Formats: sequence, C-alpha cells, structure tokens
Amino acid sequence: MATVESSGVERGAVARTRMASLDVVRAFAIFLVVMLHSASPVMYQITSTPEVVWNMHNLIDSAARICVPLFFMVSGYLLLAPTPTNDTEPFRDVRKRLPKLLVPLITWGVIYRLEIAYVNGRWPTLNDVFFALRDMTQGALVYHLWFLYGLAAIYLLLPLLRRLFKDTDRPAIYFFGLWLVLLTGRFLSALTGWGFPLATYLNFASAGYLVAGHLVRRYSPSPSPSLAAIAFAAYVFMVVVTTWMTGLYSKGAGTYIEIFHVYATPNVVIMSVSAFLVLLYAANKLELSSPTLMRFFAGISACSFGIYLVHVLFLEFVSYNILGRPATSAVDAMFGISMTAISTLATCFVATWLLRLTPFTRWLAP
Repeated sequence: MATVESSGVERGAVARTRMASLDVVRAFAIFLVVMLHSASPVMYQITSTPEVVWNMHNLIDSAARICVPLFFMVSGYLLLAPTPTNDTEPFRDVRKRLPKLLVPLITWGVIYRLEIAYVNGRWPTLNDVFFALRDMTQGALVYHLWFLYGLAAIYLLLPLLRRLFKDTDRPAIYFFGLWLVLLTGRFLSALTGWGFPLATYLNFASAGYLVAGHLVRRYSPSPSPSLAAIAFAAYVFMVVVTTWMTGLYSKGAGTYIEIFHVYATPNVVIMSVSAFLVLLYAANKLELSSPTLMRFFAGISACSFGIYLVHVLFLEFVSYNILGRPATSAVDAMFGISMTAISTLATCFVATWLLRLTPFTRWLAP
C-alpha cells in the first residue's frame, strides 16, 4: 500500500510540474501576442518607413509568430490527454467549454464594434449591436478574435480526436504528417502559382498544432538538454530564414508579403514546435531554481485569455506606439515595441485581474 501511495504522490508531483511548465508557455505566448500586434502595423508601411526600422519590425514579427500556435499546442497537450471522464462523458468538454468561449466572443465582439463607432466620431446605437451580432456569423469583427473561432472548432473536434488517438499514437502521427504535407503544398502553391487542388477540399486549419501538443506530451513532456539545444537552434535558424524571405519578397514587391508569417506554413510550424520544446525545458529548470518567478508566470497564465481579449483596446488607445513618435533607428524601434508591449501587458493584466474579482464580471475574462 505504501508503494501505491508513493507512486500516486509521484504522479501528482509530475502533473503539477507539467502544469507549471505550461503556465510558463502560456505567459510567454501572451507576451508574444502583444509583441506581435505592437510590431505588425508598421509591416504594412514598408514604403514610408526607414528600412532599418522596418527590418526590426520584421524580425520581431517573425520571432513572435509562434504565439498563437503555442496556445493551440498547450490545448492539445492538456485536452487530448486520456482521462476516465473522456470515456464516460465524451461530450462533457464541448458542453463545458463552448459557452465559456462563445459568451466572451459575442460580448467582446459587440464591445469592439461599439468602440469602432465611437472612434469614428459618433455615439454607438442599438443598430451597431444588431449589426455586430449579425456580422459575427460571418467571421471575426476584430482581427485578433479569429482565435476564438479556431478554439471553438477545436472544442467541437475533441470527442472525435480523443477517440481516434485513444489506443495508439499512429492516427495522431498520421494526422500531423498529413496536416504538414497539406500546408506545405499550399505554401509552395502560393509561392509558385501552381495549383494544389487538395488545399481546396481538405483543410485542417490549426488542428495540427493541437495534435503536435498531444505528441509532445506523449514523447517528450520533459525535453532533454540535447533536444532543447537542437530545438533552440532550429527556432533561431527558422526565424532568420523567415525574416530574410519576408524582407526579400516584400521589398521586391514594394508591399508587405505576408505568406511567410502565416501560422499554417512549414517555417512557422518548425519555429513553434521548437519553441514549445525549449520553453518546456526552460520551465522545468526554472521551477527548481526560482519558485517565485514560477508564481509570476502562473499569475500571467491565469489571466492570459482575458489579456488576449482586452489588449487590442489598449493598443488602439495608444495607436500601437506608447512612445507617440515614429522610430528612427533599429534600436529605437526595438525600444518602442518593447515598451508598448510591456505597458500593454501590465495594463491588461490589471484589467483582467479586476474583471475576475467578482462573478458578475468574471465571465468577461474566464
């Protein structure tokens, strides 16, 4: 009996360690989301921005493109893990999670539509609310809310994927491999102008990242130092390639060519999976050396969804530049983006924390 109890304690400790590691991943992911959205507007101003400034924005944009894939991989790591409840109540998560997603999506969609009306110089009306509700059925009203549509699709797929991956990893490996082949074909098709008919008839969107998170949990939940080193080198290499190719194509066309920054491209997949492994390794080391810092990451992680929902309001309030002036050098651009991202993260963390204090407002930032 003592042995059984001991093993149970050990399993509990391992589970807590893994959850703490995922807190670090989520905290980094939400900061990178804010960094990305702080840097990306200048990408569309290639003809009116000094080259060195645009290059710095391009570098930061490329490095931060892992942000949303990290969130999807954390979801796959957690939600595709087998539990007794999954077998007895396969649709429990759908019933539980979808309302927590759809209510904030609808509410914040309306809030952003009302804010747009106000910024455009008129008081919002009931018509704005009606048209916001109508337009939500067609897609995201604000660019960052697309993520909630992606999550909703993933929640609907959970019962199927769990059943498919329950007994063997072969379906998961096949699913991820097929997804990678499809997005690579779609990517090469866009680059070359050749047709790729499978892209029209088969599209797994971001579900491949969900499965990637599941496979990491199965095969490398605690990456070794050598694997982490290889993953870090792969991440850095692909950031350089992504930055260079985006600059090459964009400057040649005289406009921002976004194809290398799309989440479903092979370069971003390699960056994202590599960064996930590196962050898991770093988190495991950090938990042993700095429990205080881990609590800080846990706090950011707990508020990450609320920060995601709120942060564009603050970025628009400061016109995506807290310094209020255009950058004139690469260092100036880096400083401006960093200060904008840090101030946005801090402000939105406080706002989310306040919203989560009472049950009357907690549903706005679940």
